[in-house]
Amino acid sequence: MLSVSSLATVVAASLLSWLAIAALRPWLGRVAAAKPDARSSHRTITPQGAGIGVVLAILLTGGAATLLAGAGETRLPALLAAVLGLTALGFVDDVRPLAWRPKLAAQALAAVLAVASLPPEASLVPPALFWPERAVAALALVATVNIVNFIDGIDEITLAHSAPAFAMAAMAASLVPAGGATGPVAAAGLGAMLGFWPWNRHPASIFLGDSGSLPLGLLLGWLALNLALAGQPVAALLMLLYPLADGGITLVRRFLAGRRLTEPHRDHAYQRAVDGGVRAPRVARTVALVSAAAAALGLASISAGNPWIAAGLGALALGAVFGLIAAWLRRSGRTA
Repeated sequence: MLSVSSLATVVAASLLSWLAIAALRPWLGRVAAAKPDARSSHRTITPQGAGIGVVLAILLTGGAATLLAGAGETRLPALLAAVLGLTALGFVDDVRPLAWRPKLAAQALAAVLAVASLPPEASLVPPALFWPERAVAALALVATVNIVNFIDGIDEITLAHSAPAFAMAAMAASLVPAGGATGPVAAAGLGAMLGFWPWNRHPASIFLGDSGSLPLGLLLGWLALNLALAGQPVAALLMLLYPLADGGITLVRRFLAGRRLTEPHRDHAYQRAVDGGVRAPRVARTVALVSAAAAALGLASISAGNPWIAAGLGALALGAVFGLIAAWLRRSGRTA
């Protein structure tokens, strides 16, 4: 269960996120409108960039909660800079799409800053391998940023997988000796996404945009890294299981088919499900259900304190999510 302070952070972040989006929406409608194209799931011009309000709520309420808890860390400004940098990058891309190479370079820089904010004692390898481990962590963050961005393609789906992930990270903070700021940041992330939900409920009146999906991917990846480096790799994987599975399977399938990985497409399982006749709200609810189940199994794996039990719970979650993705891909194939 969430503590009283975490619940207060959730409520404050939810209210601030909703209000910030309400204030920003008229302006975003003028400068960052998303026009439908062949890859779009929406059919009308819709404002995007609500991520600015979401990130604002996370940083203000999460930062305040961290200070009140006395968990402030000298390395957190690096994470703050990384989150703000990706928010700015994403907003520029929302207004005028950028080439993938400069975007990837900026994401790599943000990942390095976020990794620099990890506690120095958070490591699973001997001291001689510390820096290679940190390099792998940065690469993992870049991958997570892009995968979360890829999955943000229909109404409510980013809330569907991120809310359970943030809730799990907030509750795991009391069970795992990770960084002291992980609990407040995760609670703020949960609240901010709940405040975004009324605006993004199908049919959405505003989209998160890259200004939200990029920094959210960084924060989710950072929280998962804290779990993994604290000795809970299974829980870290289950926290992000749906986006990692859908994104990973899609990249592998496109690579094997000889298609360009940087080319826009509609090959993700959730997109194929919608194209195959499943309504977007049902897809989002299904993602929320499997993500919540995976998060619950992740928390159970932490509580079990046994690597074999954790592996079994992880296998159970993997089977459920991969089965869902396979079913969506088969359905789309039959109806195409």
